[in-house]
Amino acid sequence: MIKLIVFDWDDVFTLGSKEGYFKCYHEALKGVGVHLEPEEEKKRILAKWSKPHKEELKELLKEHPELVNKACKIYEEKFFSGIYVDHLSLVEGSRELLERLSKKYILAIATGANPHVLKDEVFPKFSIPDVFSQILYTYNIDDPEMHKPHPYMLTKIMNKQKAHQRETIFVGDAKTDVQMAQAANVTPVVVLTGHLNKKEAEELGVKYVIGDVTQIEKVLAQVG
Repeated sequence: MIKLIVFDWDDVFTLGSKEGYFKCYHEALKGVGVHLEPEEEKKRILAKWSKPHKEELKELLKEHPELVNKACKIYEEKFFSGIYVDHLSLVEGSRELLERLSKKYILAIATGANPHVLKDEVFPKFSIPDVFSQILYTYNIDDPEMHKPHPYMLTKIMNKQKAHQRETIFVGDAKTDVQMAQAANVTPVVVLTGHLNKKEAEELGVKYVIGDVTQIEKVLAQVG
């Protein structure tokens, strides 16, 4: 019987996250005078996906470590200026889904999203209901080794919510989401609104793959 549902946020509930982040990283590189070919830029961003932006910029600027701090400031200026939020749209029907799920399950979030932007900008913009018992942010975890795909985030949430691994599912869109769930012995569910396609998810050993988060109730009917 499922008791706890933990969600990633970006590209699970809000679409356009990838494009928003990519734009901010590109502007940061441009601001410090560094050019990467588009495919190389994308490859480096994805290599550190879900990590804090400083880790991403260290990867993007690995030949120019002296520029990382300046690039971080530019990234933050762009990110908080609205570039990221302006790229977002909400998965249709997901607000109503959360209201329904909250009546039956404990809901939580494990995300690499920025705490201020998520709570103070994204949630109000899309009128997200106050249904989450816990939100754990990568930004609040000092040790980068504890970030996804390490099971730390899920384990911490399960401990606080007093939920067993068998009573928990994790809904995400990326390879690191799947790996974190598997490392925590939690059932992963992949939505196809983010990084993975159906074939890639199945190759990672994922049994439950859905078009978008509003189809999660079909999975819950199967796993309890």
